[in-house]
Amino acid sequence: MRGRVLAVAGASAAGIIASEDGRRYRYGLPDLRSAAPQAGQDVDFQPGADEAREVYLIPGSMPVVVQGPKRDWVAFYMSPNGRVGRSDYWLYGFLVLMAVNVVVGWIPLIGQVVSLVAAWSGLALMIKRCHDVDRSGWWGFLPLVPLLLAVVGGIVAALATNGAPGYAVAGVFGLLWFGASIWVVVAILARRGDAGPNRFGPPPVTEL
Repeated sequence: MRGRVLAVAGASAAGIIASEDGRRYRYGLPDLRSAAPQAGQDVDFQPGADEAREVYLIPGSMPVVVQGPKRDWVAFYMSPNGRVGRSDYWLYGFLVLMAVNVVVGWIPLIGQVVSLVAAWSGLALMIKRCHDVDRSGWWGFLPLVPLLLAVVGGIVAALATNGAPGYAVAGVFGLLWFGASIWVVVAILARRGDAGPNRFGPPPVTEL
């Protein structure tokens, strides 16, 4: 199959090839069977599930400037539609929103408004991260179920004469909440997204 190199492979980073059928494939240095191609050069390769093997530089292929689409930052932070790659989620999503809350979250009124906007943005990005691994956004809310039950159990235990059973129930659901949270991080937030298009749209251009 023929394709064009979008990102060059390095010792610690995978390269990306855009194929003629519109899909993107990752490749590494061990997959090269000729001189290392530059970004924009055409190559021939054997496609796998989401990886390119037996990558050959097409003789005479000249590198061209690969222009990527401009990012719509408003849609990136505010829209739950589409997909977002794990690198963008952690760098431009999680870390940026956390920094914004730390810097302006203490300011009266303004900090409250910013916190509400940041909370919605965090939810939108989490939903798009679910989409990137071909899961419904509802999976991201999975930890809320045992968390709410744990809170209810704790309240009932505090109001009851004998609160031991209620605290035991709250403890069990607390453990379930912890397990569900770990699953969301490992299976969704930290997982590499689908290489090609899925039911939620094309792959993010900047996915690593």
